[in-house]
Amino acid sequence: MNAFIFFGARGMTGRRELQKEGRRRRILKAASQLFETRGYEATGMGDIARRARLAVGTLYNYFPSKPEIALAVVRGRTSEALSEGEAVVKRPDADPVTAVTALFDLYLDTFCHFERSLWREILAAAMTDPEGLGAAFFAQDARLLQQLDALLRELRSRRSLGPDADSGRGAITLYGVYITWFMAYLANESTSLQAVHAELREGIRIVMQGLARPARPSGADPKAGFPRNAGKTRQEDSP
Repeated sequence: MNAFIFFGARGMTGRRELQKEGRRRRILKAASQLFETRGYEATGMGDIARRARLAVGTLYNYFPSKPEIALAVVRGRTSEALSEGEAVVKRPDADPVTAVTALFDLYLDTFCHFERSLWREILAAAMTDPEGLGAAFFAQDARLLQQLDALLRELRSRRSLGPDADSGRGAITLYGVYITWFMAYLANESTSLQAVHAELREGIRIVMQGLARPARPSGADPKAGFPRNAGKTRQEDSP
């Protein structure tokens, strides 16, 4: 009898968890559809609840605010972008600029699919709640950075980068270029996505010039670009 009650309770718990996950998926699907068709600012929590066929109170049990719903939608798109980016990492173009540009173009096209207003509200909420929503938001950056680092390591292994290229620092520098132009896109309605793609590629080209440079020979002068003792006669060759 006790075993029956125990396993029966476990079964009920499992069903409840499945129901909760099903509601959560319905909420995110409804929100994503409304954000795309109606717009982020024009979509209210009541609209999302009605589309998901839930009471508004139930919706708030899952997500306390609209920015948190938006972040969950973005998190799902981040996973999609990372999945698509795996093909770029595993089979990168031989030209490192083209390889990194392909990855960043994928990120831009994924995330700029959302309205600027959605990103602005998420960023504002993240800044006012750095340990909660902010930490969850910036965790997405860490996932993208890891993939970029993996791409640079793959390029280095294929000798498309210098053998001493620091993939970690290179990834941070390149990601800084990406974030700069992504924020420029969000801040200015007149900035087109095409312009961001073009400026981003140029920024990538400049950074990659340093990463693609081959290692200097031992004793090389980093300013002169050739060994310090170049041009000097050896002691035994002196008259």
